[in-house]
Amino acid sequence: MPPRYAGSQLRFGPELTPMVRILLITNVAIFVAQFLGRLVLKNNALEMIFALQPEAVLKGYLWQLVTYSFLHGDIMHLLMNMLTLWMFGSEIEGQYGQKPFLKFYLFCAFMGGLVTLLVSSLGFPQGIVIGASGATFGLLAAFALLWPNREIIFMLIFPLKAKYFVMILMLMIVFSQGGHIAHMAHLGGIVGAVIFIKLYHGWKSDSKVGGWSLSRYLQKRRFQRYQKEMNSREDAKTRVDQLLEKISKDGMNSLSRSEKKFLNEASKKYFNE
Repeated sequence: MPPRYAGSQLRFGPELTPMVRILLITNVAIFVAQFLGRLVLKNNALEMIFALQPEAVLKGYLWQLVTYSFLHGDIMHLLMNMLTLWMFGSEIEGQYGQKPFLKFYLFCAFMGGLVTLLVSSLGFPQGIVIGASGATFGLLAAFALLWPNREIIFMLIFPLKAKYFVMILMLMIVFSQGGHIAHMAHLGGIVGAVIFIKLYHGWKSDSKVGGWSLSRYLQKRRFQRYQKEMNSREDAKTRVDQLLEKISKDGMNSLSRSEKKFLNEASKKYFNE
């Protein structure tokens, strides 16, 4: 059990959840296959087929928009991404369950690939992209959105709010990846996290991430129309009472043409239901 502090909790050592375990095993197994391919077969066949190459995607290799996230360049690249997956993915899976978490993880990876592809198509070459950073940056963004003020013990010493801790960890992951950094994959993963969480929560302002709700907006509009109708009825009733009092005192002929018209229309609209 990790030690606990007042309002804080240590992030190294969360309970390993089932889908995170599967993803960890899958990523490690594929990395071993990559290593053996380079060592024994002297080729990078897995990278050629499954790494994200924008030109290849445009030729029909659509699976690369997701499969790139299961490949890694070296052990440090793999280690940083898998630590992030373990520490933050387990918490998010515990919140939403296995299937929603897997959809979220793959969606963030896909968005990382899609943004990379779009930027490349605009004339900014991205090269060959590999790594789970798009998906793990999505995990980090999701954690910061869901629990921004949760305190985490940084470096086992300093309590930091999650939103600040996530920023620091993102920088650490970026600088651990050497010269070729897939910034667009990182950006796409963050965008994917925001979209997925907002959609999952229905953009409700009373959810943990806040937002705009179409159903709530329509309900508000219906209430406004109802309130306007009630106000119209109340105004009509007040005026009808005034006209009826006038009739009782001076007779029907005391009403003007417009007053008679109003009384007739109000009777049909509000009092014959």
